[in-house]
Amino acid sequence: MILKKTLVPLAALSLLGCATYNKNPVTTYESNEDASASKIAGGDNKTKNIIVLNSFKNQVNGNLSAKVEVQNSSSKPSIFLYKFDWINEDGSVENSPVWKNATINGKEIQTLTSIDPRGYAVDFRLLLKGI
Repeated sequence: MILKKTLVPLAALSLLGCATYNKNPVTTYESNEDASASKIAGGDNKTKNIIVLNSFKNQVNGNLSAKVEVQNSSSKPSIFLYKFDWINEDGSVENSPVWKNATINGKEIQTLTSIDPRGYAVDFRLLLKGI
């Protein structure tokens, strides 16, 4: 009986430690027609100092080219990962498996670029993840 009274609370406490926690949240931006970008998902605290200033897209040899200007609003350097996902004409999203590393010094502006490798995209999303 004493064993049962001890094990039940211990089992309950151990289950509390198994709660889901996203250790690597991602912030997602989508390009707009007016050369801006809107945050559509997420809110990674590690990339909160990265501000999207402008986004540009054009066709290069039949493939969509994406350029996004980002600025570090902090005075300290920021290190993060980024990738571009490509949106097809039917609205489906082609997830890029490759995350690229970037470092932006304090108050610096940097342009992140990529080209759709498949040639089907009509739009893109930028994903940022803190390290």
